[in-house]
Amino acid sequence: MKCAVQFFITLVLIILSMAPCYAIDVTIKGGPRIKSDDGNFEIGLNGRGHFDVHSFSPDHANPDFPPFGSQLLSSNDRDGFNWRRTYGTLTGRIYSLNFKFENDFAINANTPFPHSLREAWLSTKLGPGQITLGQFKPYRGMEELTSSNEITLMERPSTSSTGIYSGRQFLTGIGYKAIIRDNIGFGIDVMSLSHFGLPIEGITYGGRAVWLPIDKEGNILHLGFSISRDTTSKDSLPARIVDIYGGREGISKSLGVAGASPGAPNSNSQSTFSAEMAYSFRALTLQGEYAISGLDNTHEVNGNTKDSTIHAFYIQASWFVTGENAVYKKDRGTFGKPKPINKLGALELAARYDFAENINQSLSADPCKTGTSKCQAQVITLGINWYPYQNIRFMLNYYLAEANIGDAGSGTPTRKDNPSVLSFRTQLSF
Repeated sequence: MKCAVQFFITLVLIILSMAPCYAIDVTIKGGPRIKSDDGNFEIGLNGRGHFDVHSFSPDHANPDFPPFGSQLLSSNDRDGFNWRRTYGTLTGRIYSLNFKFENDFAINANTPFPHSLREAWLSTKLGPGQITLGQFKPYRGMEELTSSNEITLMERPSTSSTGIYSGRQFLTGIGYKAIIRDNIGFGIDVMSLSHFGLPIEGITYGGRAVWLPIDKEGNILHLGFSISRDTTSKDSLPARIVDIYGGREGISKSLGVAGASPGAPNSNSQSTFSAEMAYSFRALTLQGEYAISGLDNTHEVNGNTKDSTIHAFYIQASWFVTGENAVYKKDRGTFGKPKPINKLGALELAARYDFAENINQSLSADPCKTGTSKCQAQVITLGINWYPYQNIRFMLNYYLAEANIGDAGSGTPTRKDNPSVLSFRTQLSF
């Protein structure tokens, strides 16, 4: 990562050294930006800060089995404040070469993506689209590609890097994306299962396609799908699925790891297909995604190595009480948030049901390493968002979560974990 930082600092200094040779225009709307009058050079700075507060109501301990999930010794074990994100983002262009450098200064070792560098890439126009080289998000599902400034609820669902792509949100490689006929978009990528600072190991390839059968202001129908195959190696990021229920400070539940079986080879793969659909009509937006993911060599049964299949899906609805429309962003194939049209700001109500399960878990097969008959997690999230201004948002989420791992046989009781969590966020961006 140190080399990447040095490279982008050098790039900025080159741009700034060139700037005196040209007449420049300085603006601060949407973040400070310097641009030459001929349009060949520009550089801008943006940032975001997300400050979260969590309050847990943990499940009651069950004397029939050891503490599980949120059955903690104290109700305050995960309560409190945390800086979720503090991004600094540098973007710009030198003639036809675009670049982006983004770092999260609030990162810590306990987060699912523990390295601070987020995006660091160069891109240029190629044919009808754009080719990108560096570190960025692979072209996967709708909610995964939505900016953290614009996701409707505080956490992403299990069909994202919060679940089926655990720990693999930002990877290094090459990608190409384009929009055809103004209502069809696609992206393809080939990347290492690593990020800056790690050895270039493992490989992932895949892509995403979207289609807008209805494409009118205030009336948008979005259809899409994505496919990917992640093949690990000894030093790459692992292909694993970890569902986090009850918010980011909540409970992590492993749904399987490719190559975890004692008889597994050195390279193991995860293959994923995901379908997505969304419809936005005036102030109402409905969306959902379904993903099926296969993990190679996750466990053994009677000495034979077996694979796992994980199903994950969510359905989500949001409604702007104050009448705004969700904004569709064609360059990403995702929804964003609008500018408030009322003096008191925009008020949005939202709800989501999220479910994930390893269907191969049983008393004889144990890919989730619980020794029980089931391996599933589900979350109902209720949310209220208030946007007093376009770049300020206050979010309140309430999670009703359940992890069900069934029983351990011989008449043991079914083990369920039912935490509830209240989370609040203050979000600023420029």
